[in-house]
Amino acid sequence: MGTGHGPPDQGAPPTLVPVWQPRWTIRRGASVLRDIWEIRTDPTYRRLARSYELPDGSRRIYCHHIRKTAGTSLVQSFMALGGEDPMDVWRRTTTSRLPRAISGNYSFVVNHRRLLAEGAYFYGRSHHAVADQPLPPNTFTVTILRDPIARVHSYFDFLVAGDEPHLPVRVSEQERSKARDGLDTFLDRVPTAYLLNQLAIFSKTFDVSEAVDRIAQCSSILFTEDFADGLAVLGRRLELPLVARRARVTGTRSSLTDEQRERIRSRVEPEYELLRRLDEGGIAAPGSTPSA
Repeated sequence: MGTGHGPPDQGAPPTLVPVWQPRWTIRRGASVLRDIWEIRTDPTYRRLARSYELPDGSRRIYCHHIRKTAGTSLVQSFMALGGEDPMDVWRRTTTSRLPRAISGNYSFVVNHRRLLAEGAYFYGRSHHAVADQPLPPNTFTVTILRDPIARVHSYFDFLVAGDEPHLPVRVSEQERSKARDGLDTFLDRVPTAYLLNQLAIFSKTFDVSEAVDRIAQCSSILFTEDFADGLAVLGRRLELPLVARRARVTGTRSSLTDEQRERIRSRVEPEYELLRRLDEGGIAAPGSTPSA
């Protein structure tokens, strides 16, 4: 206890918490209000959004982006529509105050819940779970699915090799560290939501039935295994000149032992059940995309 003379006792004064916390809350609140004002009053994005109408009557496209399924390739196919290098368009979404960009007559939004919910864009995407990302009516939704073992293996190789240097967004060292000690340790460390990302996006409780129902509501379901064919069909359906592009392709690929393959399979069996249910229900399967 202090005596009243000399310097105070060591340690943080109790007043620091009530002083700093309100300041942070005020700054955060001001930032949110500024975002809302900018989103709802920006004339350029709203004017462009009013001009969008797809053949089925939809006003925008949104991708439920599952990692390592070709989602980045898909977004770059759309970002190229304005005539620019799609990497330049993507880079602008990472350097602007709000993660969005315009290229030609097309606008794009990446990973911002409020922007995506407001709907003033041509193409948007995020890694958000369906339950966490409200979307306006008349949104054309698309997702890409992949063989679960292949997806997890690709994710592991991706973390080991790291991003290509020129990509605008880099994977954190914390995430990459999960793969530093080999695949077996990686499988012990990786969060379930990353391991079962195809299931987690459509059901936060990893419920296969819930995920099947939500995937069935998507306007278009593609598969990594026949991505180029699926993209061509999607382009015809949307009447857009979509061209397949390869992005975030991992250059260094490891091989799996039979034991490792079986271990991954045992961990991702719920996703195989998901794919079986989608196939049996006539909802989606690789190679089943209609040609028109």
